Amino acid sequence: MSRILTFCLLPFALCLSLACHSTPRTPDIQLNTQLNTIDVSGLSSATLRTLSAATLTPLTDEEWQGVLRVSVQSGDAAAPAVAGKYAVIDGVLRFTPLFPLDEGRQYSVTFNPSRVPGESSRTDPVTVTVGRPASARVPSTVVTHVYPSTDSFPANQLRLYLYFSAPMDWRSGYDYLHLLDDRGEEVVDAFLPLDADFWNHDRTRYTVFFDPGRVKRGILPNKQMGRALEAGRRYTLVVKRDWRDGHGLPLKDEFRHEFRASAAIEWPLTTSAWKVRAPRAGSREPLLISFPDPLDYGLLQRALSVVHGAKPVEGTVGVEASETRWLFTPREPWAPGDYEIVALAFLEDLAGNRIGRAFEVDNFERTDITAEPERTVVPFRVQPGT
Repeated sequence: MSRILTFCLLPFALCLSLACHSTPRTPDIQLNTQLNTIDVSGLSSATLRTLSAATLTPLTDEEWQGVLRVSVQSGDAAAPAVAGKYAVIDGVLRFTPLFPLDEGRQYSVTFNPSRVPGESSRTDPVTVTVGRPASARVPSTVVTHVYPSTDSFPANQLRLYLYFSAPMDWRSGYDYLHLLDDRGEEVVDAFLPLDADFWNHDRTRYTVFFDPGRVKRGILPNKQMGRALEAGRRYTLVVKRDWRDGHGLPLKDEFRHEFRASAAIEWPLTTSAWKVRAPRAGSREPLLISFPDPLDYGLLQRALSVVHGAKPVEGTVGVEASETRWLFTPREPWAPGDYEIVALAFLEDLAGNRIGRAFEVDNFERTDITAEPERTVVPFRVQPGT
């Protein structure tokens, strides 16, 4: 009887032994189209516990990307990883991208078990391709504004702002921007190649930098190639139609902006040249500052404020007249008394000149690292009503 029982138990024991030494299950990587996340399932309990602990004691972005890396499929192994957050939810390792994955674009996803902290797995990385299908949409996104809005840029122009009618793809626009001279020839290396960090929060504004090495005299690129813009010549900024929006669709139309290059501006800003028109007490009419030359549109939104009795005045900002006028409309009517216009140190004109400091003579060694940035104060008074 014992021999029969032993014989019957042998297959069961063999199966149990094989199960214990079988190849670990291959992780399953899927695009969750409803949540717009990338989910990795089929991980062991031990791995999930380790990764759960890693979400409480956060790993660095580089460490997380070593475990689960998502990048735009481009054939380039050095393509940057998509930024996002990692979490373990309901037995699944979930990656939520910082911005929704673009429709019509393919992404390469690699899960590497050997990079899980504390594990010594010899299992090879698993790589799959995922993507959201492109919707049957008609391209509709356009460039709505370019700043400076003037048709004359100084030869040492430092930056531009492009505004779009809808959120754009997260990547850099460098490959879609061209600068043509008055002969229709492209100005080579006019712009500084940068990644996607220069979008605003909703990806409707993109900052374009002229290469400062060419702008600033005495720097090697400037000595070798000169400035991208030459005073007296005309240029055309071209935004190519194949720049993709947030739905993976091209722009509705190619965009062109023509302008003339004027003489370089190589002197610092001075607030003594500003003209201030104070409002009337009891009104909500705007405070108006007029500048002799255009200032940087983006910085004008952040670098100026109004203070009354050491307290900031709440209100809205407007910029007009080709960035030569700044308006501040208070939330509450103006009270009579003494006020201050506060200009922070990073306010610049079109050529990067700051208050009391010209871009050409700035050696880049002076850095404001204090909690309270450098500021310049311009006083004005709201007279009592009669």
